[in-house]
Amino acid sequence: MFRILQNQTRISKIILSRKCTHLPLNLSRSIQRASEVAAETASVEKVEHGRFYYDNIYPLKIGSFDVRHFLVRSNRDRLEKKLKAGRWIPAEAEMPYKFKVEGVEPRKKEGGMLVKFTFRVDPVQREKALEEISQNVQAFLKDKNIIPWFNVRPTKAYLVKGEPFIEDLTNRYPASRLRIEFQGPDVSIETLYNYLRPYGIIRDITLLPSSSKDLPRYVMVLYSRMRSATSAKNCVHGVIVNGTRLNIIYDMPLKTNQVYNWMAAHPRISVPLIAASIAFITYTIFDPIRVFFITSKVTQRFNIQEYRLYQWLRKETIDRVRALRETSEDEDESFADLSAWKEREQEEAKLLNWLKEPPETFIVLLGPTGSAKQVGYFPVFTLLVTLSNLIDGFASATIGQKTVGFSSTTDTEIKKILDALAISLHDIAPESLTKKSWYNQKKTHDYLEAPIVDSYDPAEIPIIVIDAYMTKDKESHELWDHLAKLAALLVENRVAHVVFVSSNIGIIKHLSRALPNKSFHYAVLSDAPHERAISLVKRHVHDKNLEGLEEAVGALGGRLTDLRLFINKIRSGQRPIDALQDLVVKAIVDVRKLAFGDDNEDATTIPWSGIQFWEIMKKLSKGETVSYDSVKFSPIFGGDDTQIRAMEQAELISITQFNGRPNTIKPGKPLYQAAFAEISLDRLFAATMELQTTQHLLSLENNKIKKYEDELEKLGSLFVKIDGKWLFGNGNVPETVDHRVKFLLSLLKKSHVRTEAYQKQIEELRKVIALG
Repeated sequence: MFRILQNQTRISKIILSRKCTHLPLNLSRSIQRASEVAAETASVEKVEHGRFYYDNIYPLKIGSFDVRHFLVRSNRDRLEKKLKAGRWIPAEAEMPYKFKVEGVEPRKKEGGMLVKFTFRVDPVQREKALEEISQNVQAFLKDKNIIPWFNVRPTKAYLVKGEPFIEDLTNRYPASRLRIEFQGPDVSIETLYNYLRPYGIIRDITLLPSSSKDLPRYVMVLYSRMRSATSAKNCVHGVIVNGTRLNIIYDMPLKTNQVYNWMAAHPRISVPLIAASIAFITYTIFDPIRVFFITSKVTQRFNIQEYRLYQWLRKETIDRVRALRETSEDEDESFADLSAWKEREQEEAKLLNWLKEPPETFIVLLGPTGSAKQVGYFPVFTLLVTLSNLIDGFASATIGQKTVGFSSTTDTEIKKILDALAISLHDIAPESLTKKSWYNQKKTHDYLEAPIVDSYDPAEIPIIVIDAYMTKDKESHELWDHLAKLAALLVENRVAHVVFVSSNIGIIKHLSRALPNKSFHYAVLSDAPHERAISLVKRHVHDKNLEGLEEAVGALGGRLTDLRLFINKIRSGQRPIDALQDLVVKAIVDVRKLAFGDDNEDATTIPWSGIQFWEIMKKLSKGETVSYDSVKFSPIFGGDDTQIRAMEQAELISITQFNGRPNTIKPGKPLYQAAFAEISLDRLFAATMELQTTQHLLSLENNKIKKYEDELEKLGSLFVKIDGKWLFGNGNVPETVDHRVKFLLSLLKKSHVRTEAYQKQIEELRKVIALG
């Protein structure tokens, strides 16, 4: 109809051009109608605008380190020429609706470009025209199948439905997860799925819970591919859906490490593999390094003082100067020779003989603190233990297993260190001693045979000195056990001599569990004798005021640590008596703190009661020693020596042996005897402790009385009250029962006498305490 009217219009123009002023009425009306329709049609068509988003034009920029973008160019003019030349879009003449490309916007970071175009169409038909244009472009790209060099997938084009957010933020990169914010009411997941699914496979859509107060409201969309997310962001951003504008941003930085993704998705497999890898690396790399450094420390490989050149230079320079100084009057200012006297030469000779023999048992040096030099080095990696425990906790929470091999405690770290030490010492030890033991044992009973030892140099045998073993302030029982096991391993395999230095006599019993059926070499280092102690003090104080020196040293004793403090005080100008009094006061404070506790809280942590230590201290304040058995079997201890051993370990007392058994008890150091005497002279404190002791004894006697009365009551229940006869024995009291009753009555009488005496003593002590 329209074409006919057009022909009619052309005819009318021809007729009019011939200046025909008179036309038939019907023809005139037809021409007029056609002119009106043509004018009306021309006024309906409008110029419309649209955009295409082309994906896979550039490689995605996944971070600042991505260098692929330097290999491609993003010139806008070059892209427009390619577009108009038919690279990614059909020629304009082949497109409907007077299609025309207006410009291009490269989106290099997101790997694509935006193509702007115009077309002419009735606004009512706009959506239909866009769909037809999009189909033509899609068909064109499908036929050409353009695959770039950086990706195996072909280039695609999507019609932009919203208003793309064109930005060039340098720290924001594409991601497969999109955060879609609602500028208006929430949009349902079904609606969002229909809008977003055309751009790629969606893994998940998570809507913010309705209970959340976070604004603006949003939904998280996770695509399976990153390019699907970039296409959706450029095409859907700014779309109005049911009155709500959708604003889209990337939610998280890019992670394209497939190995990491697989490990994160399969923790039950990956975490044990990681643990095994770490163990393998530690075993093959770090353990040999640790053994090397331990060996270097033992052999002094990097110690310059062990080299002959250094020793010669030192001999010719420093030692000569020192020799000159030793001839001066100040030669005795040092305390280096305090621990050497003739009485110990015998013990030193025994120790040297033991060290010349092949290692077969432990060497134990027992003595007070200060009679041996401290040596030893064992590193502890506490930070590594903490980190490994954190990793193990995280892995357990992830895969649901209690432990996966990462957990590392201080105990396991100690084992690793000691194992490395054992390997290092085995490599150092003479081969003639270790070749028939250690790794090369062929039979389980080889250790029963005494192997023939080839010649060896005693100087080549390593010596391990474990100082302060099982003494106070070293309460790690696990460490003690590990050290004992290591020592037993080294000695049994003749790798090294192991010397234990301690002031605790109880280590003998503890070490016997690690190395049973073998006697130990042990030497007891005692305090300096009285004459030697006086001689040492006089030699170090010179012309100071020595009035009362012998009496002060006699009370002080021969403990080296106390002698050093005593000498320093005299050097500073104090008289011997004043210096002694200062040390006694300090010892009193130490005894009160260690034995009785500063307060009730400290007292509860002490493994003995106050009256138990008071019982020993009271006797030691009157004499130098007290019988071990008399204390052990006294009513206060009741035959249990656990508390006595604990006092010895705290170095408050010391126990002397006789024929391998405990014999006597004496103060932990000679100075404590003076401290015990001073504490006992405190009448108020003594009355308080005696009151507690008497109350304890009274409680014991009352318990005994209760026990006797209960037994008598049971015996009395056998008497028949009706007939006045016993249930057995023909009605008479059996002789054995009669003897037992009389014996219980005698015990009951004695206990009553003691309780009366205790009660009277308690009343008197309370009066003393009340008077202050």
